[in-house]
Parts: sequence; C-alpha cells; structure tokens
Amino acid sequence: MHILLVYPTTLNAHNEPQKYRQGFLPPLSLAILDGLTPRNHEVLIVNDIVEDIDFSGPYDLIGITAMTSQAQRAYQIADEFRRRGKKVVLGGIHPTVLPAEAKTHADAVVIGEAEEIWERLLDDCQKGSLEEFYKSGRYPDRTKLVVPRWENANLKIYPRSIGARLPMMPIFTTRGCPMGCSFCSVTKYFGKEFRMKPVEHVMKEIDAVGARYYFLVDDNIACNADYCRELFAALRTKRVKWFSQISTTVLKTPDLIEKAAEGGCVGLLVGFESISTVNLEAVGKRFNKVEQYEELISRMRKVGISPFASFIFGFDEDTVESFRLTIDFIRRNRICYVTFFLLTPLPGTEVHDRMKAENRLLDHPWSRYNLCSLVFRPRLLSVSELETVYWNSFKKLYTLKRVLTNTLREVAYSKTPVFEFFESLFTFMHFREKIRNHDHPLAGGIGIRR
Repeated sequence: MHILLVYPTTLNAHNEPQKYRQGFLPPLSLAILDGLTPRNHEVLIVNDIVEDIDFSGPYDLIGITAMTSQAQRAYQIADEFRRRGKKVVLGGIHPTVLPAEAKTHADAVVIGEAEEIWERLLDDCQKGSLEEFYKSGRYPDRTKLVVPRWENANLKIYPRSIGARLPMMPIFTTRGCPMGCSFCSVTKYFGKEFRMKPVEHVMKEIDAVGARYYFLVDDNIACNADYCRELFAALRTKRVKWFSQISTTVLKTPDLIEKAAEGGCVGLLVGFESISTVNLEAVGKRFNKVEQYEELISRMRKVGISPFASFIFGFDEDTVESFRLTIDFIRRNRICYVTFFLLTPLPGTEVHDRMKAENRLLDHPWSRYNLCSLVFRPRLLSVSELETVYWNSFKKLYTLKRVLTNTLREVAYSKTPVFEFFESLFTFMHFREKIRNHDHPLAGGIGIRR
C-alpha cells in the first residue's frame, strides 16, 4: 500500500491552514508509525505546518494524528481525502478523548497508543475490513525495540544548529505520569503508570538517528531517579546535547540535575505554573513548592543547564497583580527563557469537566484550544482583560533590551560562548517576533507564510 502520514497544522481566524516557512520539531509519533510499518508498504510523512498536501496522490491509506488545537484541520484533511474515496484513520490525543467525534471524519479511529495496533490495522485495510475503532488492551511492550524511521520525512524544513547535519531530533524515554494535574491531558492519553524504555533501546535509537542534538519529549525526565542515573550515564558516552522537561520534584534527588548536565543536558523546561500556592493546590499540583523555585533555578545554572520557566495564567485566583508578581520573580531570578500559557480546559481533563459544569466554556472551535487563546470565562477578570494583560506581559519579557541582556547572560553561563551567542540571539528574536503577532513562541513553526 501507499501510506500517507500527516501532522496537521492549526486553522487561523479565517478558518484557513496556518502555514510557516519552517517547522520546530519533526513529528515523532509519525516516525514511530513508519518504523512499525512492514517494508512492503511505501510511506510518506508530511508536516502540514510547512508542507503542502497533495490530495491527488496515489495513497491507499491516510493516517492523521491530532492534538485538540489541530483537530479542525485534521478533520478538513480527512474529509477531503474521503471525498476522493480514500481510507482515513485518525489518532492522537484528541481522537482518543473524543473517538465518536473523530469517527464522523474517518473510516477508523485509533484510541490510545498505536504500537500494539498498527500492523493489524494495516492488514485489515489491505483486506478491506477496517474496524471503526482500534484500542489495545495493554500498554506497548517495552522490551520490543521500535526505531523511528526518518528517511520518509523531509528533515530539511527544520532549523539546524551551526555545523549540525540534522535538526534537533525528538526521542522519548518514558511515558505516563502519576501526578494527575487537573489541567493536563497526558495522564488521560498515556495513563498514570510511569513506563520506562530500556536504556539500551534509547542508545540504539540515537545511533540510528545520528544527530548531535535531541529533544527528549518526556513530560518529566526525572520521574524515576534510578532509571535517570542509568540513562544520563549512557547519554554521556554518546557526547550528544539534549533538552527536555522536568518537574520541581527533582529537588528530592538533586544529584540528578548535575548528572543530567554531565550527560549532555543544556536546557530544561520546568512547569512552575504559578507562584501562588492557592492556585497550585486548586489544580492538584501541591508537589510544586514555591519556596523551592529559586533553589532549583540556582542548581540548574551552577551546572550549565538553562532553566526554561513555564507559567500558566487564568487560574481562578489570578488577577492583574498575578502577572506583575510573576514578572518580578522572573526578573529577580534572571530567568532568560520564559513562556506563558493561558489555562486551557482541554477535553478529557478535570478542568474541562468543571468548566463545563459551571457553564463557563465559551463557544470556540477546537483550533482556539491552542494554550494561548482564552476559551472560558475567568473568575476575577474579563476575557478581554486577561488576554490583554497576558500578551502585554509576554511582550515585556522580550523587548529588544531584554533580548540583548538575556543573550549575554546565556553566553556568560555557557561553556561554548560563541555558539551560545548566535543560538540564544536567534531564539530570543524568534520569540519576540511571534509574540508581537500574538502567536505563541512554542506553537506552529518559524516565520508565518503570508
């Protein structure tokens, strides 16, 4: 069969696909599906954020993955292919949470992780007997090595660091999260059980890819201390650089911060979320200790890891003052990389269920569930007040003066100052441009195509 795997973009205010000149990160989930596909099939991976889709191509099956903000565009693509008589399967977080909705746009829907399902689905498609829904009764077998295939994806559409042959490449080492924060959909999709990929498999994937820089897409890279010590030691032997995400709970085993740095870690996104204990308790994130934030930032800095601080606004106790206090905290701690999100009641989360019960959800399409658009009525601020102060606060952190100041700060902390200067300057200027366009710096891609 000829199989097309699509990573959809989002829709803009005119209900048109939002296109960019470059993407951020190659879609790992589709490369994993390609790795699971028997070699008698031909596969093409298209990133709709940058690339155009050939709807007249000779495809026998189209697979589309979608988060909630991508769902509308995914449905557009699916509907067009089905209109042309093609078979379409939808998967990803959004179809998993709302499979009945997704099924109205597809011949089949994959619920949850696809590793145990994909080959059977392909066989059924060849036989002309696709089932409506596919769901595995178990988690994927961790002892089975699945190496993502990248040769059928266009890796030239992603930025590369100076001298690098490949862009930053994604890889996962763990899945699942036992924390269960009320605003997060990770647990709904990957479950509460923390599952670890054998370290030897991670090393084989790195050898197969051959990149210098990686994004470990784990939601919390330091959830299991013993596993991390083994992983970081192995990464050290590969002499690669990597970025990932971490929880403040790493302070229970602070040696992991130093070992991560020794293993090549150059940056970690930390979900601080709020500097209000009341807000943190309300969303089930009591394990975040505000009084420990500064210690975590300091420890990361000392070993050469750049802290990437992430905050959420729109909690029930948030006011305009919440933004001011957060910006004061950021400046006081000299945090250079910062991102703000608006609380988003994603379907399948406790926050969504509560907002719906309280009749606070606004009538917005899924494309607005992009983590930087307000889709519910706040408790203490109006919609316009919250959105205005949100973007204005973002802009304060990425003025030209702060871009230069933060670039020099990152250079001062770096072991490779010349390289860091150009990398940081590019990143900060990119963030600044996206924020000026009310486009979240971590969403979509680089350089909007007009």
